[in-house]
Amino acid sequence: MHAFLSPRLRRSRRFVVVAFALAPFVITIRAFAQTAPPTVSVSFGIDTTTTDVGAVVRLVRAYLAKPDSSARSRGIWSTATDFDRRAGDLTMEAYQGFPATIISVAPDGTDDSLFVIRILYASADSTGRVSPLALQRLFAVRESMSSFGFRLSGALPRLTREWEQQTWGRVTFWYAPGQHPNPAKIVHASNFVDSVATLFQVTAPKHLDVYVTRSMEEAQRAIGLDFFPAASADRGLGGRALIGGIVLAGNPAYGEAYLHEIAHAILGPTFSIRNRLFGEGVATWLGGARGRTPLETYTRLRQIQTVRPALTLKQVLSNDIPDAAAEEMTDAFYATGALIVDAVYRRAGVTGLRALAQLSNDPTVLLPALPAQLGLSGSDQSALDRWWRIQTTRISGGR
Repeated sequence: MHAFLSPRLRRSRRFVVVAFALAPFVITIRAFAQTAPPTVSVSFGIDTTTTDVGAVVRLVRAYLAKPDSSARSRGIWSTATDFDRRAGDLTMEAYQGFPATIISVAPDGTDDSLFVIRILYASADSTGRVSPLALQRLFAVRESMSSFGFRLSGALPRLTREWEQQTWGRVTFWYAPGQHPNPAKIVHASNFVDSVATLFQVTAPKHLDVYVTRSMEEAQRAIGLDFFPAASADRGLGGRALIGGIVLAGNPAYGEAYLHEIAHAILGPTFSIRNRLFGEGVATWLGGARGRTPLETYTRLRQIQTVRPALTLKQVLSNDIPDAAAEEMTDAFYATGALIVDAVYRRAGVTGLRALAQLSNDPTVLLPALPAQLGLSGSDQSALDRWWRIQTTRISGGR
């Protein structure tokens, strides 16, 4: 039995943020398409005639010309630590084509072998109004083999080295100041990792690091994003699964058991996923979403359907619900994905889920393919909409 599944399943046993939500699905865990800054400026306070500072600035310019994982093979990003080899740059959201300004390059305390770099990404219009996207923190480590004398390195292990930590099974939990271990959630989250891997017949991750913080802002600062805009609907809370087996758990109500993001961390590297409906749907099916259990997400979807009797599945898959706030669109999308994952699993097990995961992310292609996955005859979209509403009512316990 899989303890993480709902009782129903156990019985069956068989803004910028909005822009991200609408972007084409990427198979890698929460990796975003990188667009290099069109310009890289240097703040007036930085003296590039100083040998080390000048070298670090040249290093940063070289990286920002192509800010992606190839930096390691190009000798720009350090590979001296396990973290940098495994994870590299965790601040990829900063690279969205905004002009960059290096605003600070300074030694980390008295250590001139380690420099802290802060970079502001912002645009300005013809009136002089500035729109900031991100304030990023990177480190430069002195490495003699580099052509710059330094290589870049990530912030996370340096900014969290004093955090309390607990390890259970495959997972190490890191606690921001003020956050404290919850033994029951530690065990639940650790068992969840093995249960999901067993259910989906994939190799369990060798190790996961879960960073438990009081807010998403605190989690983002830990990875090197001192500022990044957040949707007000998220109320400052949230989570993310990052490349390298890293999970940010920025909601104290979940704490260690941020199962939605842990599911992403397990399946992202091992289960081939081509469409976002499955990617978010399976994580919601397993671990809930946005502060709700899986059952509560279905109830929320039924509420949305009741208020919007003309709403179609196509509109949900296209993130195009008329007059809806981003929060409502996300709730409907995640719950719909979980609903479809549940139905396909009941019908065809993990084999069916693998087929569902391979469908195109394009809604115009995905939607006509769904009836076959669900065992519905033909491809009549009105029949699919009726199934969607009936299934939502049934699984949410409505009448």
